[in-house]
Amino acid sequence: MFYKIKYLVFVFLISTILYSQTFSNDNNIKVDFKLFNSAYAYNGENTQWEHTRTTLTYFENFTEGVFDINFNNFIKLEVGLSVFFPFTFEFPDGIRVFPIVTTTISNENVALRIGTMKGGHNLPEPIRDRLLDMTPVIRSTPDNTLIAKGPEKYKYNESFTHGFYEYGMSFEWFKGGRGEIYMNWQLLHDKNHRERFDSGLIYALDFIEVWTPYLGLHYWHNGGHEYAFVEGTPAITENYVGSIGINSEWVSILYMASYNITDRDNNITKFGHGLFLRGNIPVVNWFMIEPIIWVSGWYIDKNHQFISVEGDPFYRVPFYFGLNITKDWDFGNGIVLGIGFVNGVFLTEEHKVGIRYDQTLKFDFTYLVPIKE
Repeated sequence: MFYKIKYLVFVFLISTILYSQTFSNDNNIKVDFKLFNSAYAYNGENTQWEHTRTTLTYFENFTEGVFDINFNNFIKLEVGLSVFFPFTFEFPDGIRVFPIVTTTISNENVALRIGTMKGGHNLPEPIRDRLLDMTPVIRSTPDNTLIAKGPEKYKYNESFTHGFYEYGMSFEWFKGGRGEIYMNWQLLHDKNHRERFDSGLIYALDFIEVWTPYLGLHYWHNGGHEYAFVEGTPAITENYVGSIGINSEWVSILYMASYNITDRDNNITKFGHGLFLRGNIPVVNWFMIEPIIWVSGWYIDKNHQFISVEGDPFYRVPFYFGLNITKDWDFGNGIVLGIGFVNGVFLTEEHKVGIRYDQTLKFDFTYLVPIKE
C-alpha cells in the first residue's frame, strides 16, 4: 500500500508540472490548487442496537489535493487525489487513495458534472445518513451495518464504495427553484459481491426561504450480471424512497414512503412510511439545538416499516425523538472546528425503549493557492 501511494503521488506531481507548463501560455485559463483536510472523531453509542446499528467509533483523517482548472466561464476540470487514513483498531490496513477527475459544464442556470463527485445531495437524514458524508466506508457492506453479514464478501478497501465520493453524473438547475438528477456507481460487480448503484431526483423551491417546498426521490439497486451470483443471495434487490413536504436548513416537515424489495424474484417486499419533523434553533451565538421527531406508519399497520438502505437506521424504528446539540467555530480562511452531541430516545416494535448518545469532533481547513490568474 505504501508503494502504491508513493506511485500515485509521483504521478500526481508529474501531472501537476505538465499542467502548469501547458497552462502558462494561455491567458484565458485560471488554475487554483486547493488542499482540503478533515480530521474527525465520531463515537456512536446506543442501547437496543440490534434494531439500529452496532456501536461505531471512527478516528480518521481525510486529505484532498485538487487542481481547479477553469478553461472559461463554462468549462471546468478538477484533477487530483485524496488519501484517507483510518486510525482504528477495527481496520488497521484501511489506508485508501481516491483519484479525482471531474468535468463540469455550467452557466448561471444549469450545471452538468461527470466523473468524481462529492456526495451529500439535498436528501434528509432518513433517506441519506449524515455519516455517509463524513466517512467513505460507512456503507461498504450489504445490509446497512458496518460489519458484513451473509454470503457476500466485502472488503474495507473496495473500489467505488459509496460515501464521501461518488463516481457518476449529476445534472443541476438553478432557475425556478433548485433541482438535481444524479446517478452513481457504488460498487462494481465481481465474484464476491454484486453491482451496486443509486440515482435520485431532488427539487426544492429555494426562493421560498425557511418554508421551502420540497420533493426528493431515491432509487437504490443491487444486481449485476458479469459473474455468477454468490450462492445464497437473491439475484436482485431494490429500494425506492420518496419524500414530500417542507425542507430547508431551518425546518423539515416531510411525509416519507419506502418500498423495499429484498428479493425481487421471490417477491419479498415491504412497504413503509412515516412523518419526519426537524428544526434548527440557534441559542444566541452559543450553539444550535436540533429537535427531531419521527413517527412511523407502523402505528397504522404493524406490517409497515420505513426502510431507506442509505438512510440513518434509527428511522427504521416505530418512533424516534432526538435532540442534537452542535457548535461550530469558524476562524475564517476555511478553518472550522465543530463539536456535536447526537442524542435520541426510540421505541422498538417490541415496545422497548432505546437510547442513543453519539459524540462528534471535527476539524476542517481548506488552503487555496492561486497558480494562474
